[in-house]
Amino acid sequence: MQEKRGMMKVWNVWLVFCTFLLCILGTFLTRSGIVSSVHAFANSQIGPWFVGFMALTLCVCFAAYFINRDYLKSENVLDSVVSRESSFLFNNLLFLVACIAVLSGTLFPVFSEWFTSNRISVGAPFFNKVMIPIGLAILFLTGVGPLLAWRRTSAESLKRNFLWPTIFGIISGALALLLGYRDSFSAVCLFLCGFVAWAVVLEFYRGAKVIAARSSVNLIVACQELAMRNTRRYGGYVVHFGMVLIFIGLAGAAFNTDVQKAMNLGDSMQVGPYKLILQSADAKAEKNYTSDRMIVEVLKNNKQLMLLYPEKRKFQRENQQPGTMVAIYSTLREDLYVVFAGQDEATNLPVIHTFLNPLVKWIWLGGAVVVLGTILAILPNRKTFIALAAVPQAVTIPGAAPALNPSITLREGHD
Repeated sequence: MQEKRGMMKVWNVWLVFCTFLLCILGTFLTRSGIVSSVHAFANSQIGPWFVGFMALTLCVCFAAYFINRDYLKSENVLDSVVSRESSFLFNNLLFLVACIAVLSGTLFPVFSEWFTSNRISVGAPFFNKVMIPIGLAILFLTGVGPLLAWRRTSAESLKRNFLWPTIFGIISGALALLLGYRDSFSAVCLFLCGFVAWAVVLEFYRGAKVIAARSSVNLIVACQELAMRNTRRYGGYVVHFGMVLIFIGLAGAAFNTDVQKAMNLGDSMQVGPYKLILQSADAKAEKNYTSDRMIVEVLKNNKQLMLLYPEKRKFQRENQQPGTMVAIYSTLREDLYVVFAGQDEATNLPVIHTFLNPLVKWIWLGGAVVVLGTILAILPNRKTFIALAAVPQAVTIPGAAPALNPSITLREGHD
């Protein structure tokens, strides 16, 4: 927006300032011991130094802003709420709200101890309740932004640009319901994933169609040429598509299931469509550890699928420190994790803990696509050149002025 319209200069500068300050704040939280966490270090006396550094940095930020405030004045105003500028602004506000929500949940134990002398922690339910609606709104704006025009978007343009993404989103949501994903948030998420994915495909198709018509190449080559002409824009679209894949994976989290059972040899447990039978157990010794291993047969629809080998290891060089080796069966639809959780104290039988998590692999695929989109975005744009073809002979155009006689000499200096 700053490049295209000369707007939001102050906003951009303060986003940069706050990003740096939050990085220092995160380091302060982990190094000072003020927040109890598995990521925190031991208590130390370094905390006041971080506070002083943040205060000094904040003073420098304010000074830099006031010195340059005339240069940072906006050159334009927001013409319409239904425009690409407004989608950028709302997107920024949602990310800011998400940042505040995470920060407040992280610091809540500290504030509660200051005001009530009791340290009260908030867990995953708080963050899930707050962040899921924010995440869905950000996903929606990811698809809306490219479909809106700068300055103002007409009703006709809205109808034309939103029709097919909306239809594809409805189809995606209906397909999710048919496949059994009937959680309300997950259904909305998968609808939005379809909407955003089609919006990205539409942006590539429109640009590639023009290049294909002009250059007489197929759409795949045209898409490649289109992306290389404006790498930052289309690299961003690839990143958006990667985020769609990640959100598909996150939508499956509502259907995670797990079963834990003490099992004797030959016993079985049912997890979703999978039946697990404990076939045998053995022990093995390696160079630096010994392990107790369970051999679990996995069946799906009464057909043998594979054998899984969850283990408990004890490492000799680390004071018999135990380690759990999870056995995994992974597909695009779901991941099956089988864990040897130890011995049951009452029966001395091995305890098998099984997790069935749908759509996990989509998160990994989405992360890879995000990396590829980022690489594309930082590549330099390919420059376009106009190639002029030589004309083998003079072409006479009816009604045009006759060509000059070659014997006539043209002199410079005349009007």
